[in-house]
Amino acid sequence: MKQNDFLEYMNAQLDDMLRDTDRLMRFESLLEKPEETAAALDYVLQRAQDMGMRTGKTPKGDAGYAEIGSGDETVGILVHVDVVGIGDRSKWKHPPFELARDDGMLWGRGIVDDKGPVIMSLYAMKAMLDLGIPLKKNIRLIVGTSEESEWTDMESYKAAFGEPDYGYSPDGEFPVYNIESGYCDMRLTFEEPTLRRFSHIASGDSPNTIPSGAEFQRIGGPLRRFEGKSIHSSIPAQGDNAILKLAADPEVGELNMVRFINDHFTNDNNGRPLAIDDGADTYKGVKVGVTLASPTIIKRVDETHVMLNVNIRTKMGTVRADIERAFDLLAERYGFTYVTHDVTEASMVDPDEPFIAEMNRVYEQYGYAGGFAIAGGSTYASTMSNCVCWGPVFPGDPSSAHEENERTPEESFVNAAVIYADYLALTAAESDSHAKR
Repeated sequence: MKQNDFLEYMNAQLDDMLRDTDRLMRFESLLEKPEETAAALDYVLQRAQDMGMRTGKTPKGDAGYAEIGSGDETVGILVHVDVVGIGDRSKWKHPPFELARDDGMLWGRGIVDDKGPVIMSLYAMKAMLDLGIPLKKNIRLIVGTSEESEWTDMESYKAAFGEPDYGYSPDGEFPVYNIESGYCDMRLTFEEPTLRRFSHIASGDSPNTIPSGAEFQRIGGPLRRFEGKSIHSSIPAQGDNAILKLAADPEVGELNMVRFINDHFTNDNNGRPLAIDDGADTYKGVKVGVTLASPTIIKRVDETHVMLNVNIRTKMGTVRADIERAFDLLAERYGFTYVTHDVTEASMVDPDEPFIAEMNRVYEQYGYAGGFAIAGGSTYASTMSNCVCWGPVFPGDPSSAHEENERTPEESFVNAAVIYADYLALTAAESDSHAKR
């Protein structure tokens, strides 16, 4: 196949691709709406069946797959249909749970994380069928439902169906991200005797998103609102954390939670003063990035307690015990207890793996610079032994996952689907093993 063949195919399919993206986006598949998430999974699997693919589900119904091809090896594509909250609805240019086309851009919650990539991947697989490309391996789209929360779906999937031999998750940026940070949410509950003086205090709706708004109100006083800019919590410096603005207001200075925030985040939005690890960006001589930490949610528990979520992205070598040791040293001083939640460790795939070299080769054929990068975030790729994060956001395009006004250029939407199709045709139509040789 020639590059132009895949481009012509995707352009011919574009109206159908956008229709399916819109329909998938209309499921409000948030953590607090499991029925919507289940319906979104069913929609994807039904569309796959309509296209002539084999499908299946875990016994729990929390993950599924769509598959084409045959052979002893399986190429995995790891995606998810759940999304983070929308933040401040008033800041959205278009309704968040509908696909909008405006000024060459596609808008809506999930267009890059990860509903758009779900549809890109379906149509990349459909291209194999429609263009008659003979496959000597299986290509399996693995569809999860809790990537933005606990990842129990991938454990359920592996228990039922095992792991692919190799693959990728289109849940980040290009080029190849072969190192991913670990993940942890620390939910701190502060004892606050003076909280009775407040009628309201709140911020954030997703633990892995820097909040764009925060507010409080003292009894009898005006509502105080603080505006920031939401961003994925793996890149906190590119956002503007409204929690830090709230904590700078003297009206809340009496709260233990506010003392903790100001002591550990105000002068360093990466949370280095927490001293979770050595602060270096290397592990055993390999550059792996640094550990990051950010406050992402404030939620009142009762009259005298307030919860603060601290989202942590750990570098290779930093583990749960390191995080808990750091918070144990601070708990008494600031009057909090904690629960450790959603812990995954950092992961790394050997950059010399042949399947990764092929990804870079295909990507470079379209005029982009290949290579390797370190992801401050984490994707389903880290749940499998031999998978990496690869696209769909191109260099120079807005990296808007978890933001209000999540968006991507329409041209990039098509180009990513073309690159994925080209790669699948290359890797799955060959007889040699890419995962084992």
